[in-house]
This record gives sequence, C-alpha cells and structure tokens, in this order.
Amino acid sequence: MKWYGRFSFKTRVFLGCLLVALVPLTFSSVVVTRLFTASINRQMAVEGNRQLDEASKKLTQLFENCEKACQAFTADGTAARVMIDKDAIEMQKDLYLSLYQAVQEIYSSAQFSIYDSGGKLRFTTDTGSKNSFLPVHWGLLRKVQGVKGITYYRTDPYLPETDKNILMQGAYSLENPQGARTGYVVLDFSRENFDNLLNGFYSSGDTLLLLDSHQRPIYCSRPEYGEEEMDDIILHGMTGQEGEKGKGVYTRYLWTREPSHGIYVLLRRSSPISVGAIHTMRTVSFLLSALGLILCLLISGALSKGIAQPVSQLDKAMAKVKKGDLSIRIHTNRQDELGRLTESFNQMTGDLQKYLEDTVQKQKDLNKTTIKLYQTQLNPHFLYNTLDTIKWNARINQIPEIAILAENLAVILRRSISSRPFITLREELETIESYIQIQKIRFTGRFLYETEIPDQLEDCMVPKMFLQPLVENAIIHGLYGCENGYICIFAVEKDGVLSISITDDGCGMNKEMVDWINSDNPFKRDGHLGLYNVIRILKIYYGQEYGIRAEVTKEGTTIALRLPAQREVTDV
Repeated sequence: MKWYGRFSFKTRVFLGCLLVALVPLTFSSVVVTRLFTASINRQMAVEGNRQLDEASKKLTQLFENCEKACQAFTADGTAARVMIDKDAIEMQKDLYLSLYQAVQEIYSSAQFSIYDSGGKLRFTTDTGSKNSFLPVHWGLLRKVQGVKGITYYRTDPYLPETDKNILMQGAYSLENPQGARTGYVVLDFSRENFDNLLNGFYSSGDTLLLLDSHQRPIYCSRPEYGEEEMDDIILHGMTGQEGEKGKGVYTRYLWTREPSHGIYVLLRRSSPISVGAIHTMRTVSFLLSALGLILCLLISGALSKGIAQPVSQLDKAMAKVKKGDLSIRIHTNRQDELGRLTESFNQMTGDLQKYLEDTVQKQKDLNKTTIKLYQTQLNPHFLYNTLDTIKWNARINQIPEIAILAENLAVILRRSISSRPFITLREELETIESYIQIQKIRFTGRFLYETEIPDQLEDCMVPKMFLQPLVENAIIHGLYGCENGYICIFAVEKDGVLSISITDDGCGMNKEMVDWINSDNPFKRDGHLGLYNVIRILKIYYGQEYGIRAEVTKEGTTIALRLPAQREVTDV
C-alpha cells in the first residue's frame, strides 16, 4: 500500500469514494443478473420434470384404462358370440350396451372399433368415416395375433390408406372361451384425443412430443410443426443438448419414458424471458452502472475537492504562520466542521497576533519604565547629596528646624529610591517617623503620634512606602482644624493575616469617600492618587481578598489594611 500513500490527500479521498461506490454497484449488478438467470433456469427444470412426470402418469393411466375396458368388454363372451352369430339382433344390443359401459372412462381419449376375424368393421364408437376393412396378414391386426393384451402401433403417415387424423392405434385380440380368435378390438387415438388427455399438463409456450419406442414422433402439441422442427426437438432432447446456452436464460429440453409401453415424453421448455429481454436487462444494468460511475465521478470529485481544498488552504496558512506571518486569514462561507475549523484557525491566529503585539508593547513599556527608574534613581541621589549639604549648613549656622527637615527628608528620599519593593514593618515605621518629624515642624504641637505594634510583627515584610500616604491623609485631611489631634498606628496578627490600622480623632470622612475606599475595585480619582496606589499595590501583590477598609465613628476615622503576615518574600 506504499503506492497509495504517494497520492495526495485529495486523490486518496477521490479514489476511496469511487471504490466504495463503484465496486458494490458493479458487483451487485453482475451477481443479481447471474442469480436471476440461475434461479429461472432451476425453476424451469423443476417445473418441467414435474410436468413430464404428470404427463407420463396420465399416459400410463390411459393405457391401464384401455386394458381394463378391453377386458371388461370381452369378459362375458358376448362379443365373441356376436362375431360368430351375425343374426343375433338381441345380442347385438347387449354388445352395444357392453361397449358403451366399457369405454365410459376413455371415451374422450380413444375410439373403440370391433372387427371380425376377417378384418371387417362390425361396431365402432367413432362417428366419423372409417375404413370398413383392415388387413389381417400385415399391419396392426397382424401384430396383435398371438399377443396377450393391447398392442400399440404408431400409424405411418406416409401410407396412403392411413387416416391422417389417427396418430396411434392399439389392437386387442377377441377370443372365445375355447381360445379361438373371433375378432379384434381396435383403439384409435387422434390428435384431438391426445389434446384432451394432455392439455393442462404443460405450459402454453412449451412443446410436448410423444415418441414411440423407436423415437419416432407420434404426437406434437404444436400441429403446425413439420418434420424439421420435430427432429430438432428430438435431437436436442435425446442428446441432452441445450439451446442458446451461455446466454443467460435458455430453452430447456427434458424427457422421460412412460414405463408400461416405453413411450417417450419429450418437453421443450421455452425461456420465460427471451434472449432479447436478457440483453435488454444487461444493457439497462450496464447503463445504470455507467450512470452510477458518472455520478460517482462527479460526487467523488466534488467531495474530495470540498474536503481537500480547505485542508490545503489550512496547510499553506500554517506554513506562513510557522514563518511568523500572523496576519494570514482564510476566507470561508462554509457552515460545516471544516468551516468552523477555518474560523477557529482565523481566531487562533488573531488571538496569537494580539497576544504577541501586547507582549511587545508590554516589553516596550517595561523598557521605558526601567529607563525612567534608572533616571529617577540618578536624580534623587543628587537631591539626597544636596539635602545632606543643607543639613550640615543648617547645623553650622544654628538653624535646627532646617537641619531636621533636611535630615528626615533625606531618610524618606533614600527609602523611596530603594530598589527593594518590600521592606520590614520596622523600616516602614522608621520612614513614617521621619515623615512625622517633618510634619511636626509644620504643625507644631497640634497632634500626638504613637504606635501600638508588637515587636514580633516588626519583622513582617510589607510594601515600602504603603503607610506614608495614609498617615499623610490623617494629618492633612483627618486632623484638619484640630489643635490637639491624635494619630495611632495599631497592628495585630490573626490566622496568618496582618491587620494594620491608622486611626485619627479628627473631623472624619464623608460617606462618598468611605464607599469609594470600601468598594472592591475603586476607580482612580483626582486628589487621592496616593490612597488609590496603596489599594492597587495590595490588590496586585496579595489578591482581591486583601486591601483597605475605612470606618468613620464619633471618635474618629480608622483606615484598616489587611495583608498576609510574611517574614520573607520569595517572589515578586
């Protein structure tokens, strides 16, 4: 099957469809025709043998009835006495009565005639004209002399004295009780008698022949047949030849032999379907096969094209995708599986192209961010050095507030430009402390700041600078207008969750702001960028279940942060 694998997919589909459709069609046409003709031939043979058997039995029964009639007719000796005493009128009446009773069973099958010992016709059941004399020294009456029972004799149609209507004769010797011959009983069998006897035992289209023991024709069911036609039937029948063999349903020749007198019964069964009809059937079968072949070619070609074309387009498109061309698309109007496969391919390449573009864009953004980060780290270093200079100049010139501002601002700046995204809670509180020192110079004596954080929680890792915006909001907005404000940072750990709250006793927060903070995904709003960034950092780092909640009571405002209690960060 290696040669089959060399064909293209389209060719293989085409050949497969063609073979699947054509082979069963051709095979079924040939087999059905063969089976049909074989079945008819077998039925013809079976039916013909049955008809021959019935015709043979009918002949045997006729001969038996003739024998019984002759025996019954001569049993009381009346016939023998009448042959001797020609003037016994009363006895002649009895003879007619006996003759009538004896031939009742065979009246339609044979004619009875009584001849005296000299061959003169004395009595007959035949209403037609008959020979009044028969020779006793030759012919039929000569054959029956010295023979028991009936002797049958095929009439010779070529003899001038032969009655053309009589096809066969039988003779029976009449004898008195002393054994002396007194006359003859002659039975004549005409064509009409055989027709009456055998009609109904063969089909109208068949031909039935009766032959004597020397295979000479006695009777033919078709009177129009001459010697040539009958010799042809005898030749085929007795030699076992079949007619028109090899052409399907053909003429059958069957024969049998009547057992009591050796009469041949020969039957020629004509084909129920003519040779022309067989040829027509074969021609129709061939035309149907040719039509099937054409349809197979057309359908197989369309089917293979319908399957192979989309597959070929997908194969070519995949080759382009492998080379990096993600803009390739395949147009299709099909709604079947191949159409859906093509649409899936288009969607896949589209998604892949969009994903690749997004990835490239993200890489570009990342590069820009990295560059900005490097630039941002450069500038703060310059600022940090400048702040350090300001601090020492302020101390030299005895200006402590400026020194404190510069020193704490430098601490905050150093923490902000650090490359570490996570720091310990202790470091974060140090940053907050620096920020508080700066704000205390601005709001001198107007608020009190303290923390309540267990020592073991100070090692927890938290995002850097995530508390500063909240403490700034508490000082700037929460304690706005307060002269003795209070800010407290409280932390506790429970079930692996670190909770940090910033509480102030200031003016509180409006409901819109509280709802915005407590929403699952607060949108970005002007004036609150620091708080928004803290919310987004917690969501991105730890997931949606962590974040910030706001609560406003009469005592003040509390912003609670919820994040995992982690002592180390393995992946960011």
